Amino acid sequence: MNRTLSTLKEWLNPDWARHRTVPPFEAGLRPNRRLDEGAALLPAGDFEPDDLLIRASGDVVFSSGDTVFTLTGAVVIPLAALGGPVGALLAVGASVIAAVDGVGLVTIDATGTARDLCTDPLVASCVTDLALLPDGTVLVTVGSSTVGEWAAALVADDRTGRVVRVTGARAELVADGLGWPAGIESASDTEVLLSLSFEHRIERRATAALGTRGTPVGANLPVYPGRITATADGWWVAAPYARNRFTELLLDEPELLHEMTATIRPDQWFVPRLRCPNPYTDTLQLGQLRVLGVIKPWAPARSYGLAFRLDRRGRITESVHSRADGDRHGITGVASRDGRILVAARGFRNVLEPQTANER
Repeated sequence: MNRTLSTLKEWLNPDWARHRTVPPFEAGLRPNRRLDEGAALLPAGDFEPDDLLIRASGDVVFSSGDTVFTLTGAVVIPLAALGGPVGALLAVGASVIAAVDGVGLVTIDATGTARDLCTDPLVASCVTDLALLPDGTVLVTVGSSTVGEWAAALVADDRTGRVVRVTGARAELVADGLGWPAGIESASDTEVLLSLSFEHRIERRATAALGTRGTPVGANLPVYPGRITATADGWWVAAPYARNRFTELLLDEPELLHEMTATIRPDQWFVPRLRCPNPYTDTLQLGQLRVLGVIKPWAPARSYGLAFRLDRRGRITESVHSRADGDRHGITGVASRDGRILVAARGFRNVLEPQTANER
């Protein structure tokens, strides 16, 4: 019945129809090979970094599995094992706040001692990012309150994402009904930037009205935006997944979508993912496999590597890429300090320092 009504509405007024389009990578998102030609900082295959930050000393702190590690030079040292998958990290003075799935928010001091900060059920699972406000409170984005996996939430058209305000051990729901909010960062004393993955959108929202739809900073992006980190002159945004036309078509066909989820294993769903370890076993519908099995850089991407920088006016001014024919994909975190850029490539299972723009 819904399909019939949609068809009738489109016939009455074509402007009422919903047309999914995937814009090209252009302007500040113009493809390059800065991730492919950058340096990998961790031993190959030993870690699966999810998020990271750079301390004032230059040491790198990153999460992988159920542990938070420090990277000093080329030496990796466990800082704290936290008893559950660790995702987003936030620096607060000399301490680090970590989101631990199944636990909540945990504070780790400089010596590696961990203590629970907030274990409220609102922040106990599916936390995607953390932000510190000028008044010392912490904002938490929760991708979904019902579906724990990004791909499963995408095909279910889940809109149960939340923003939660944490003050000490107290958690308060301040925004609900969001399409996988994946990143949040302070934009001023009274505003934050919020990335909405399923809306392909980054918004500027007032901290006093986080439940109200904000002003778009980036809309109809060619990616599903993720975590956001502030820099001296703007923000860096991690983009774990790139959009493709096949997935967009699939999301508009509920019968086909239902058949796919009912009959095909989740790892074979026609949706973006963090890595494609063996593309030659993947289905061919995306058009990736070309003559003699060679994947071209411009082929439709099942996985992709990308982070980009926004200036204070909201323009994309810089980006780092690993294209469809590369393997440094699945960028889930980005950190910047004193002009140095590092990314957590969860898909590639390493921390990368991209080639600088002036080295190209």
